[in-house]
Amino acid sequence: MRRSVSFAALAAAVLLALPAAAAIRALSLAELTASTHETLLVRITDRSSFAPGYPFEEAVWTRLELQGESLRSGEPFAGSVVFLGSHEPADHFGSSEMPTLQDTRTGTRVLLFAEQDAQFPGGARLVAHNLAYVYRVEDGFGTPVVIGKGEGAAFPDNVKLSEARALAHAAHLQAASDAAGK
Repeated sequence: MRRSVSFAALAAAVLLALPAAAAIRALSLAELTASTHETLLVRITDRSSFAPGYPFEEAVWTRLELQGESLRSGEPFAGSVVFLGSHEPADHFGSSEMPTLQDTRTGTRVLLFAEQDAQFPGGARLVAHNLAYVYRVEDGFGTPVVIGKGEGAAFPDNVKLSEARALAHAAHLQAASDAAGK
């Protein structure tokens, strides 16, 4: 009996020592533009939380009201994007994958990638699935800068907004070309 308990403890210790895979997968700019429906350069004009009971009953989502432009179409954009989780203490519902509070404050300018979720209650919604989808834009040394998120991210380093626009445009053209060639 003592050996089986020791073996079980040893097996548990080995399993706990194995590296665990992170839930958030880093996506290159090419992967992110190919897997999303929209790329937006916008200012967050309002933020609120709501509980649609989707994808499970207790889920709370944050709605960001946005004003700016679509980098995919070049057209003005006024609308909303949602993400699972809330930074509001009263909601008691957060997620390790949700965009940061600093990146989603009202008044913040962001470069944001979003997917269309046709299953969302009340009609399709644009969804920013995790923090890898939202990049804050700050003014630095007289020019807007997209704040990078580290190795493996769409923008691993800080980059001038003008350069980020050009990179996003090139990635969209490549994604469209790849999709047409399938």
